[in-house]
Amino acid sequence: MPVSLHIASSSAAAWERIVFPWCETVSRAATTKRELTAILTPSPSSASFLRSRLLEKDVSLLAVQFLTPQKIRELLMRQIGCHVPLREHLRLLLSIAADECMQLPANVEERSARVHEPDYLAAKSVARAPDHFLRLIDKFSAAGIDLIAEGPAVFRGMIKKFHRHLRTCNFELIYEADRNLLKTLRDQPPQFSDLLVIGFNGAHWPLWFLLRAALQSSQNSTIILDYPREQARHVDELWIGTWEEHFGAAKPVDEPEDKELPPEDRRSHSFLVGLNATEQARAIVAMALSFLEEKSCTRLGILFPGTGALPRLVSDLLTKLHIPHNDAIGHFVPGPFEDMAWNAWLELQEHHRLDPVLRFFKALPSRADVLGGLSIQTLEARLRRVYSDILIDDVTVLCEYCTRRADDAELASIAEALSAIEFLRPKASFVRFLAETKGIFAQWKWKERWLEVERLSQDWRGAVHSEFPRPLYLRWLKEILSSLSSARTTEGDHPYSRVHLLSYADAESKEWSHLICTGLNQGEWPCPHNESGFLRDDEVGALNKRVVRQGKQGEGHDTVSEDKTLLLGTEQQRQIAVRRFFSALESTTHAVAFAANLLHEAAPERFWNPSELLNQIYFSSRKTVLSQETMEQLREQTRAWLNRQLLSEARTESTPDIRQTRVAYDARRRADQPAVEYDFALREPINRQITLRATEWDKVVKQPALIWLHAFLGVENPERDFNQWPMTTGNWVHRWLAHLGAARTQNEFIDLPSREEIAERIREAARRFRDEIEDVWQKAGGQVDLFFQPGRALPDWWISGWEYANSLAGCLAQKLSAVEEWSEVATEWILESPQIISLGEDKKLRFRGRIDLILARSLANASLLDRSQVWIVDYKTGNQKSLVSPSWNEDARFAGLRKKLVRGDAVQLGLYGMAARELGTEQVALSLLSPRTTLDQPQLDLDELTSHSDFWEALYQMQETGTFGLLGPIRSDFSFAAAYPLATLPIEEELLREKWALTHPALVDEEEDRP
Repeated sequence: MPVSLHIASSSAAAWERIVFPWCETVSRAATTKRELTAILTPSPSSASFLRSRLLEKDVSLLAVQFLTPQKIRELLMRQIGCHVPLREHLRLLLSIAADECMQLPANVEERSARVHEPDYLAAKSVARAPDHFLRLIDKFSAAGIDLIAEGPAVFRGMIKKFHRHLRTCNFELIYEADRNLLKTLRDQPPQFSDLLVIGFNGAHWPLWFLLRAALQSSQNSTIILDYPREQARHVDELWIGTWEEHFGAAKPVDEPEDKELPPEDRRSHSFLVGLNATEQARAIVAMALSFLEEKSCTRLGILFPGTGALPRLVSDLLTKLHIPHNDAIGHFVPGPFEDMAWNAWLELQEHHRLDPVLRFFKALPSRADVLGGLSIQTLEARLRRVYSDILIDDVTVLCEYCTRRADDAELASIAEALSAIEFLRPKASFVRFLAETKGIFAQWKWKERWLEVERLSQDWRGAVHSEFPRPLYLRWLKEILSSLSSARTTEGDHPYSRVHLLSYADAESKEWSHLICTGLNQGEWPCPHNESGFLRDDEVGALNKRVVRQGKQGEGHDTVSEDKTLLLGTEQQRQIAVRRFFSALESTTHAVAFAANLLHEAAPERFWNPSELLNQIYFSSRKTVLSQETMEQLREQTRAWLNRQLLSEARTESTPDIRQTRVAYDARRRADQPAVEYDFALREPINRQITLRATEWDKVVKQPALIWLHAFLGVENPERDFNQWPMTTGNWVHRWLAHLGAARTQNEFIDLPSREEIAERIREAARRFRDEIEDVWQKAGGQVDLFFQPGRALPDWWISGWEYANSLAGCLAQKLSAVEEWSEVATEWILESPQIISLGEDKKLRFRGRIDLILARSLANASLLDRSQVWIVDYKTGNQKSLVSPSWNEDARFAGLRKKLVRGDAVQLGLYGMAARELGTEQVALSLLSPRTTLDQPQLDLDELTSHSDFWEALYQMQETGTFGLLGPIRSDFSFAAAYPLATLPIEEELLREKWALTHPALVDEEEDRP
């Protein structure tokens, strides 16, 4: 096997002395040879660089193939019929092995002790995230180290099971396959006549056996190595020494005589600091344009830490400016299998909850086949109401609950739609999971997806006999059907252009006239290489010492043992990253620019420190430290420079939409004018009457913008309120307290029951509700989730919530029992919709609602409110105080009640009282009933509320004009608050209060406005 080994100090020397002559020689004879002629490079960008250099020299590439390690591995394995499994398959098998190590004993005490043992916890972590441990397996496999013997002891049982699954499936790890390639190809005819290997160094130790296998399959091979660099000298010296051990001493490559690089002090350095990624991208493109204007700019490289927003923004700007470039990073675009229904189905299979099932139905393109005539809006509204009623959002429980409401046509249709959803069983074998998947995919007409699953699993599906949990299978299914692919724009697909966008890892062994290094912030580049949780760096060093020995050339010649490679730990990886960075700088001839952000992308309020490399380069160039103050100065200089560029002028061109945005921005922040159409207000009244609920009128003085959005635009926050307990507790208490009356018809007065009857009726209502939900739970349990098991009682959290609501209902019932001199009672009194309240002068306030409790003294009409005296009671399950204190004098009562009104604490009760007066009642008393209040006497008389006539007229003006305004914070950091359904920028609260006072003077909270 003729092998020619060379070592060069620079890519220019390697090109001039070896690469160019080799290509000239083999290109002439390549078309006449039966075997392949190829150049093996570490990455496609390295191949593009060589192609462009050869085209500049008019060297024919007709019969020369450019290969990467992945391509040459596929080519060689095809020759011997070897197949390496997909990483997705390996992750599944490793997760199955980890799950087998997590089997629990039947004994309760032993089970409790088992879940705290180290090997159980280790297996649990691998089952949840197998990729981290799989990378460790790959490292040990590449290095030729027995992980069972040398790795962590807690993983040994799991590794044995994993290897047993590999043998059963006839799978082979990728680096073990490389070793077998090297052995097998000795007896195979060579595939290559001439092979050039260039660009590989100590960073490519895992590819050692693959590279040797490629040489084994070549008649003539030429390898070009690089001299070690200081940043990763030990790793590179071992790399070179091992090559020389097998193929003799490397021949040094002389520097070209006519090549004169400018000294370090003649290479200009520029520093760009943007406020964020967008501004940094604009600065990078502006600097690229500046470089391209120079005659010396023959090849410009823009280096990035990796994929992300920054390279995408830069490529987008270059595309808009019609600048051809080679985007070697690209961006991911969805493929044919990426759609909302598929992702929603995966989430639904993993979490059988209300929100995932709603997202699935919304994403289905043909949901009419499942829902029939039921609209998705009705489905969501009714299901959320059911969930609010029972506080269990499991799909099977919701389905069972709706099934029992056969008298409700909508709930019956919903139950039928939910029952049409088939779920994978909680635990099954691989073959069983596939069979169930086939049926489900056929139901949703996903034929192409099933064909892909069948293609990728047909050779090994029957070899996995173990049963494993559903989440492991769903993760595998999601991974193998991922159709994301890397793409680039048309302007970004020019491999022979002058501008190249690539990662730092791909910039090595290339020549640049100009270079822009981006993303030089702490933690972004160099990327933080945190020590592995499975293997410490000191353990890596100890393992590497055991495989290093003295080579044939004597003392000073270190090499790695025949069947081993070097194990690269986090420290070695960081050294290699720094070596690549400085290698790219040294290969640049004229100018280098460095770019970073001032503020952190994830937390814009935080300053983002520059990286150590940027600090080092800045100090070397400017002889001063790169402090935070200096970074701010650099950002100001960058912004001023950008403002002078044509790029900046083109991006900030004023358009009508931009000008209108500015008009709205300024109008919302004017404190000297009331709310206008940009402040949740109508420009002029519309020909449509709005009718708010009584509870919404309560909130209109707290969060007017949210009520305006719902009333006039019909939009509200689609996300579920995670603080569901208070509302559900209130619903339960209201529902049970409604049973204290036994009226035969709606809106009917009956005699007030005795204290014992009230308590018994409420206890019985709460007990019946619990029994019903428990029966629903038992019928639905065990069908889908391991959490739901037949015969298991309701969850503790639900029982606890029910007991709390039951105690609240009992507390309020006890207070109701103390009522005297009010002999009649009506519960859940429904007002007509809309209920009209006359405020005088043809001013009519509209609302709809339901009164919790009405007490009356004399029976005038059993079903109407035309009676002389009633007492309206509104239940509150929170910690509300009485509306007024009995000890207050008249002035204090007036001021205190005003405060309650403008804060929304008495609006609902006042509306109910005025509605009762409209319906014929002469005297109306009002009270709030909560755990902190009593019913020994009414808290308010309606006349006290109506005396604040300017407040009620202000509500009427809001109703008629549609001018609500904005008040309060957009997002609260310290309390639960409803989220806005539309994007809304926050405004200073002091400014909002000033606008509120100008818009609604009668609704101002005077205490809140005090300094």
